[in-house]
Amino acid sequence: MVKLGLTSLDLLALVKELESVLISARIENVYQLDGGSFLFRFHAKSGQANLIVEPGRRLNLTRVKYRIPAAPTAKALALRRLLSSAKVEGVGQVDFDRILHMDASRGGERLRIYFELFGSGNIVVTGPDGTIRYTLLTLSMKDRTVKVGYRYSPPPQRGQDLFMPLEAGAIRSKVSLVRSLTRALNAPAEVVEEALLRASLNPGSPSEVSQEELNSFLASARALVEEVRDGRFQPNIVLEDGRYSTVLPVAFRQREAKRFETFNEAVDEYFSAVRAEGAESGKRSPIEQKLEDLQAILSRQAAHAGELEEEKARYSAAGKLILANLGTLQPAIERVLSARKAGEGWAGIESSVRGLGVESLDHSKGTMTVSLGGQKLEIDFRQSATRNAEERFARSKEAAKKLEGLRAAMAETEAKMRELREGLIKVAPDVTVKAMKRAWYERFRWTLSSGFLILGGKDATQNEILVKKHMGPKDVFAHSDLPGGSVVIVKSEGRDIPDRVKADAVAFAVAYSRAWRAGLGVSDGYWVGSEQVTKTPPSGEYLGKGAFMIYGTRNYVRNIPLSLLLGVRFSEGAFGIIVGGEEFVKGSTPSYAVLTPGALKGADLAEKVREAAAGRAPSDLERRIIRAIPDGEIGSVVPPGGCSVA
Repeated sequence: MVKLGLTSLDLLALVKELESVLISARIENVYQLDGGSFLFRFHAKSGQANLIVEPGRRLNLTRVKYRIPAAPTAKALALRRLLSSAKVEGVGQVDFDRILHMDASRGGERLRIYFELFGSGNIVVTGPDGTIRYTLLTLSMKDRTVKVGYRYSPPPQRGQDLFMPLEAGAIRSKVSLVRSLTRALNAPAEVVEEALLRASLNPGSPSEVSQEELNSFLASARALVEEVRDGRFQPNIVLEDGRYSTVLPVAFRQREAKRFETFNEAVDEYFSAVRAEGAESGKRSPIEQKLEDLQAILSRQAAHAGELEEEKARYSAAGKLILANLGTLQPAIERVLSARKAGEGWAGIESSVRGLGVESLDHSKGTMTVSLGGQKLEIDFRQSATRNAEERFARSKEAAKKLEGLRAAMAETEAKMRELREGLIKVAPDVTVKAMKRAWYERFRWTLSSGFLILGGKDATQNEILVKKHMGPKDVFAHSDLPGGSVVIVKSEGRDIPDRVKADAVAFAVAYSRAWRAGLGVSDGYWVGSEQVTKTPPSGEYLGKGAFMIYGTRNYVRNIPLSLLLGVRFSEGAFGIIVGGEEFVKGSTPSYAVLTPGALKGADLAEKVREAAAGRAPSDLERRIIRAIPDGEIGSVVPPGGCSVA
């Protein structure tokens, strides 16, 4: 049987690993993904960390790159309001249950997040006193109530604690030994079965065992749990007939398994594969899904078009009505203004203009309500009647302009639907997009040249870190000749750095400088030795964060073409994005895009990059993965200011 959700033993292992990554990390953002999963993004010591949460099923650090919705859901916004910038101070498990809690602090206030992985699952946030401030699901049951304003309480423990004594007579029943023990104990079935095998007992045998045999089983089960508590992991995915059947933090007996470095990696691999397989078996054809999506878009467009049509007609009719009654409205407006100028009170003014067709005045808004041709209109008495009419016509024209654009969009949607039905557009099946494991230096901008690592800062803080922490003797410092921009260093590792590598480093610095944003075709930069760079300013001067003093001769590289290659490389089904010069990128992958300064930004830029790289990819699978890479992955590595793509 395929495991569909994490067990309490799995969660115990994950807690051990999450502690080492997430303690002291800050919550950057929360997203609700398609299908109801949540992605918690953390800024950790090692860089960015993403926690995928499928309530009721699993949570783990993930390298899979999920599509982030264009607009956050109400549930995601509520979690952001509570947790944004919160610092993680602890990770733990509630008893030996399928509940993980994360302790955090924000603005001096302690919060606790509960992730429930049983039943339908839940995410609950409580304040310092344990009172619930947010719950994904509101529940009211016999043994607990989960509702905002109530104190959080976990469900009653199922079965007896594994570390408590157990009498053989308490488990005798008509069912098998493994089922009887699973019912009696607070332990997962697969743990019970493995402990029975380790105690040389048959899981399928009748549930009548001696006290000695039961004690042998308990010793094996407790040893298995202690193995995980002590961090003696052997993360693996168990294979049956070549397919994934379960994921485990330790090795079970007589199981064919695929090994992993961490349990988080194993869980991520396992559930990504199971999710994709389940989705593939239970869904309609991709074309049917795409048609349904387009039909939903067309329906929304049609509804909005109706609203704009009504708005256009309403404002046009109001403008005409005002023009037709200028002889009545303008005297009323003048009466209000002259009376107010003369110091009359609003009550008296309102009474005096009733004979001119005015029904009421709202002096706080500067308007009066009039009845014209059986229709009530709000007139701004601070401007002329003609100006009131002109404003109505302007709004009518604005609605007409929006309507024109919307109708063009509707025509495009309908054309796409026709092409789909006629088979002119091919829709590729879903593909799981997983990023390659990141090296320590990938928190910075980076590239390679002739085997030398080149690092660049993404901001002033990273510029400071590169120079103070990572620049050593014989390293090279490079920068654009323009102020600001990325500090770039070349790691020598004790070797002599060739001039060609130094020139590549300067070109890398120029690409991530103001020259790119300015749209220049060429620009200048320079390099110096690490010993020429200091944070000590001349007497009486001050250097801000990320700024440095350069002493001695600067070695300039002139007229550098502003161009950068972005490539996508693959390893064991995972992708990695690289940037740099032609030799490095083309030597690493055939799938690349050539970037130069231009006007494309955001989603438009990402789409063009995917299109160019996928067009050069050698296989259909690689093309599908490239086309599924999220916009943010591409946006995080391209130079600032916009690009052209070839």
